[in-house]
Amino acid sequence: MLEQQSILALLQTFEVTARHLSFTLAAHEMNLTQGAVSHRIRRLEMHIGFRLFIRMTRKLALTEEGKRLLATLSHSLRAINDEIEDIRDQDLRGTLHIGIAPTLAHLWLMPRLPRFQTQWPGLNLQFRVRAGVMDFNEERVDLAIYYGATRYPDLYQQRLMAESLLPVCSPRYRQQYRPLSGGDPAALVWIHACESTDVQDQFAEWRLWCQHSGQALPFDGRYYAVNNHSLAIEMALNGLGVVMGRKTLIQPLLDAGRLVALSENEAPSPFGYDLICPQENRSRPRFRAFSEWLAAECA
Repeated sequence: MLEQQSILALLQTFEVTARHLSFTLAAHEMNLTQGAVSHRIRRLEMHIGFRLFIRMTRKLALTEEGKRLLATLSHSLRAINDEIEDIRDQDLRGTLHIGIAPTLAHLWLMPRLPRFQTQWPGLNLQFRVRAGVMDFNEERVDLAIYYGATRYPDLYQQRLMAESLLPVCSPRYRQQYRPLSGGDPAALVWIHACESTDVQDQFAEWRLWCQHSGQALPFDGRYYAVNNHSLAIEMALNGLGVVMGRKTLIQPLLDAGRLVALSENEAPSPFGYDLICPQENRSRPRFRAFSEWLAAECA
């Protein structure tokens, strides 16, 4: 029977080999010979009773059992490393990995980050910017901020902000085409964007707004469509058309007069901004520091 210390050494060898899918690269990283790495893997397979790798002529591939073990082992090693960092960095140093949608990062979070930096100067923030859902098991992400309505029962979830929808354009564009209460809506060019974890329908927010306001608009007529809301806002700022703005994000542009509302009607969005993370991350000092600061900024 292998001792626990020996098992841990074999599991470490497996993790490195599975990460590289190469005995040679694993041996180089661990400062061992290729034969020693191969021998350790065979010992581990004999101990657990199933194969971890499919050995081919020039490469390795994980078996299904190997994939399952690697996922669990990688998660456990990250958790151990995070705990060591938390214990070592009681003064809140180190790195927090954050997943966030592009527009929320660009228009809302980035202007506020200097305040966080002043409050926690020793904490580094590393961003993974993407509109889609993050995989906490596969990606190096400690927390994520989603725009959507989905519930995640296996994760910690905190609603940060609600959202409302408002059609906006540049002042020059509104002066040229007049508000929706006058003029010809068919002359307008529409700018559509979809950046939610729940919906991929580029017309969804316009349909919702029209239903709420009681106006019928030809939003599927002449239009631009992009999958980045920040780019859509930039297009509106440049006078290319009318975009459905998320008021929480564009309020500074409205206050500065760079964007103007094409209608006074606002529609409450069924989506909001949620802070999401694995349950075990809630107690980590770095997470608490960022989440408490974030909640205060959203208040």
